[in-house]
Amino acid sequence: MTRILIADDRESMRIAIRALIRMRPDWEICGEANDGREVVAKAAELQPDLVVLDFKMPVANGIQAGSEIFRSSPTLPVVMYTLYRTPEIEAAAKRVGIRQVIAKEDGGKYLLSAIETELLANNS
Repeated sequence: MTRILIADDRESMRIAIRALIRMRPDWEICGEANDGREVVAKAAELQPDLVVLDFKMPVANGIQAGSEIFRSSPTLPVVMYTLYRTPEIEAAAKRVGIRQVIAKEDGGKYLLSAIETELLANNS
């Protein structure tokens, strides 16, 4: 079973992401976080197979949280799912090790595809 940690400050978005992930019987949500500091702590504690996080979160944004996650778990795949996908944010995300930045307006199928791609790449 693939274990996924999700982080978004909006509960409604976490519910939507959870519903998408549950469409895959071999994936499960191992934890949820609503701010940048919490996702870093839960990534260390829960040892997920992948992290999905938002850019704009309280305490620490997704770039800051992703950077901290990579310091302790450099091979852990992180996908950013955000309303704020700009070339600048995408470049900053890639610099800290976030592999893909998916725009929320593009829809859930792109998020699922990104998760699948990153899990396959990490297992090869």
